[in-house]
Amino acid sequence: MITVRVRTIGLLRSLIRQGEFDVELSGDASVEDLLARLSATYGGAVATHLTAPVEPDAHPPLRVMVNGRDIGALDDRRTLLADGDDVLVLTPIAGG
Repeated sequence: MITVRVRTIGLLRSLIRQGEFDVELSGDASVEDLLARLSATYGGAVATHLTAPVEPDAHPPLRVMVNGRDIGALDDRRTLLADGDDVLVLTPIAGG
């Protein structure tokens, strides 16, 4: 088992009502496994944001950083997590 620190900001923070919390996962867990756990735990609007499909040529509806690195530069949602990892999950803010 591993424990990762999850941090949320913006919309997700208000929906989850927590800015930081720990999540325990199996030793071979990926970002996808973490998002599935959060979706199952919090359901509703949180699950909708965490599982939104990524459209080609569109801005991703969800950003995830593992230890300060965007998962897009790693192995996307297949990025494996390790004990003590810091995971920031946020929905981008757009406007003009």
